[in-house]
Amino acid sequence: MRPMLIGLILLTAAASDRTADRKALLAADRATALDGSAFTDSATYLHPGAALVHGASHITAFLANAGLARNLQRDPVFADVSLDGSLGYTWGWTRSEKTRGKYLACWRKAAGGWRLAAFAGTMPVIDSAPARLTGKRDAAAPVRGRADPRELFRADSAFAALAVARSEKVAFQSYAAQNAVSFGSATQFNEGRQAIGAAFNDFPTDAVLEWRPLAAEIAGSGDLGCTVGEAEINSLHHYSKYLTIWKRQANGTWQFVADGGNERPAPALEH
Repeated sequence: MRPMLIGLILLTAAASDRTADRKALLAADRATALDGSAFTDSATYLHPGAALVHGASHITAFLANAGLARNLQRDPVFADVSLDGSLGYTWGWTRSEKTRGKYLACWRKAAGGWRLAAFAGTMPVIDSAPARLTGKRDAAAPVRGRADPRELFRADSAFAALAVARSEKVAFQSYAAQNAVSFGSATQFNEGRQAIGAAFNDFPTDAVLEWRPLAAEIAGSGDLGCTVGEAEINSLHHYSKYLTIWKRQANGTWQFVADGGNERPAPALEH
């Protein structure tokens, strides 16, 4: 009886700590301005229409000439954190006057508080459609594991390979957690595995979406992480970049809980 009671107390304390961490991360998201000082040294910034920007110094220089990004207000809808409180993610809306966009962010806990490890947003557009978001938390319990970012590279690469071998819809429905979210059309989010898969119902049958991870972050507890990479649909001359948040499952595999991105320039032709 006593060991069971001790275990229950420990589980309750852990749940309470994560609730406090989520609230703290939401507060940090609302209070943190999008400038170079908000990012970790190894962070990646995904600005609409631009190439990936790596590293706090490069992000600082880029944002110095991106006034719109700096002046956007963020309204976070959802936050979650790793078991050890070292990594978290948020998603929600961006606002500027009468326009609205959406964003996804991966955060790393530093000595001075939460800092951005990766950030992807969309250009704000005029949109009067009401936001109907539930922000359901994934029901699967967090699972500790090795804090090895190579696992995330392998999971993301296998995800991409399935899209090529089977289809984009099959791949996204296979790798999405039950309550995952992804960037939808215009200013909307796709919420839930079925909605994420349905977004590919009208995907051109002769087009192939390919992507590759270029950077990864993982929590010290090994239960939560993110990847950043580049994607393209060569037949449509469409080039993009992405941020994906991953959660370890009970069987040790990874599923994504959030996914978003934006366009990038066409790669330079090699001579």
